[in-house]
Amino acid sequence: MRFDRFHRFARNFLHQNQLKTLTPLANKNSSVSSVIFHHFRWLSASTGASNASTVDEEEVERFSRLADNWWDESGEFGALHSMNDLRIPLIRDGLLSSSSSSDRSTSLPLKGLKVLDVGCGGGILCEPLARLGADVTGVDASEENIKAAKLHASYSPSLIERLRYECTTVEVLSACEPEVYDGVVASEVIEHVANQPQFLKSCGDLVKPGGSIFLTTMNQTRLSYWLAIFAAERIFRIVPEGIHDWNKFISPDKIHHHLERENFKTVSVRGMTINPLNFRWCWVENTSVNYAMHAVKAIRETR
Repeated sequence: MRFDRFHRFARNFLHQNQLKTLTPLANKNSSVSSVIFHHFRWLSASTGASNASTVDEEEVERFSRLADNWWDESGEFGALHSMNDLRIPLIRDGLLSSSSSSDRSTSLPLKGLKVLDVGCGGGILCEPLARLGADVTGVDASEENIKAAKLHASYSPSLIERLRYECTTVEVLSACEPEVYDGVVASEVIEHVANQPQFLKSCGDLVKPGGSIFLTTMNQTRLSYWLAIFAAERIFRIVPEGIHDWNKFISPDKIHHHLERENFKTVSVRGMTINPLNFRWCWVENTSVNYAMHAVKAIRETR
């Protein structure tokens, strides 16, 4: 069962507008995307059709075991909390530069903009974006991560109207909500997925014409192996040992190539580095280890 067959299934399912009993996991409280995701996951497990999904089950299990630690800023995800100092301004400024509205609130500058955080984990990027006024959707293939995100969000009632979480995948959501989002964010995610070209295509399908996609990840270089894996995991313990696979690191050129085929223009590529002594990130010119990319989807010409 290839992805195009799954995509047709999802489309037909949405047209029928019936949840019924697609899988043993479906229930009356399931969202459409969650039901489709569980059906496809169940079907893939039954038929061996895992090549149609971007989900790497081993990665999902690894992060599920760490789900209780997402909001411990001194724990395994401390570096991601600190990365918000760079990625929040990057996303905010990128969205505002692409927005057609000049009437923006200083306290809620992203009000009215729809943002999707792919691979949201416990919501440590979703919540700050929602506090800036964006209508944020966080998706993750791990049910444990989604539970952790929802639990933490429940402590901030003011965010309820602007924040929702779904246990689903980007390829499922792209079939359900094509070209819905002003911005799609995949931060520290693509190096954990099973099918990177399909992942990028699905992310692109979710972006409105004129909207943005933001990625942060690691370049596939010798230096990235020594710094991002050997040093960061084994010496400085910045991240849990074994959490990264160098073979899944990807260069900015490869991402640029894939996004260009999806009608995106790369706006910026910036290097990032972390100080292992204080866990603070800063921008650098060198993109050979960590980097951030911003690309904008072309607006269709009207005749």
